[in-house]
Amino acid sequence: MMTLAAAGYNSENWSIADRKYAMATRGFILGAFSAALWTFQAFFKLLNWTEEANDCDDFARIGAGFAQILHFLTPGRPPATALAVGEFWYRTDKGSGHAIDLAICGDEVVAYEPQKRQEVQLSATEKSNGMLVRF
Repeated sequence: MMTLAAAGYNSENWSIADRKYAMATRGFILGAFSAALWTFQAFFKLLNWTEEANDCDDFARIGAGFAQILHFLTPGRPPATALAVGEFWYRTDKGSGHAIDLAICGDEVVAYEPQKRQEVQLSATEKSNGMLVRF
């Protein structure tokens, strides 16, 4: 939570479910995770945005959950840990709601757009307009 706050992320609604987290690396998020997420979504025919049925909150939920599955299946992972990848729901600078994934990678936060499977840059206002942070 301190890393998120130091990076400017704010929300009135924080949900931190686990006591201990392992941190991903930027390379993992943008490389192996992103490629595996695409394969997973393609297999289940979940690559296309669909209003309400497969929209941003669904992509963010799938991304964060899939990251945890990969962590759980990783040999030699730190025991009794979750992976520090979660959802961030926020108000965009244009005023609409949106949801993405956040990965805590050491002392930095990677904002990951699971719909496009790439890193995104949020404005300071977007970071401070969080509606939900869920890890």
